[in-house]
Amino acid sequence: MSLPKLDIITHTVSIPSTKKEIRIRPFLVKEQKILLTALTSESAEDVSSATKQIVNNCVVTPGFDVDSLELFDLEYLILQLRILSVGETTKIRFQARENTSCKQCSKHRDVEINLKEAGVDMSTMMDKKIQLTSTVGLIMKYPTTKILSKIESIKDSNDIDDLFKIVWSCVECVYEKDKITSSKDVTPKEAIEFLESLSAEQFSKLETFISSIPKLKQTITVKCSECEFQQNFTLVGLNDFFV
Repeated sequence: MSLPKLDIITHTVSIPSTKKEIRIRPFLVKEQKILLTALTSESAEDVSSATKQIVNNCVVTPGFDVDSLELFDLEYLILQLRILSVGETTKIRFQARENTSCKQCSKHRDVEINLKEAGVDMSTMMDKKIQLTSTVGLIMKYPTTKILSKIESIKDSNDIDDLFKIVWSCVECVYEKDKITSSKDVTPKEAIEFLESLSAEQFSKLETFISSIPKLKQTITVKCSECEFQQNFTLVGLNDFFV
């Protein structure tokens, strides 16, 4: 006799960068096991790989490709999966205020927030075309989940070449008048040599673009009921929501 199959509720969400609607299902025990196994490894690469696998498992829309997602899309989907699987509220611990006579403010507090109020701030997005000279420029792109593991493995590196690799991962192509060269057709050595040839002003344009990557955000207000002191805090990035 075969065991019964349980019905799974699905939910429609919109991908922030494309506004395309997809269907997702909640975490199952097998996804929780994947994540717990990754977390015990204490490896950022393992966590990023597990994250991609979980999202890929939980999106039920045919033809979905997790590697095509931009990083802020991935963070948003993970948050939506958490809402669908665990609930829309969570508690975040805030540290005690310093130099205060208020007994309540002098203690840490756990504040419940509604995760449905979080969203991706798209207002920081910039033009993806960066003009370097009168004839040479770059078409940029935001990092996708395909290169997430690579970024995690080198983002804390002090090697300037590794940092250049992160910058180059955001280059779609280089153009010179009517000639266009895809970044995929450029060797790592050639890419580093090109970036090293830029002036400080030109390179700062690339840094500015990278810093403009949309981020998952939510602003919350923490208010003391005893002294009525209040302060706004902005959660930025997935890690802030799961501290």
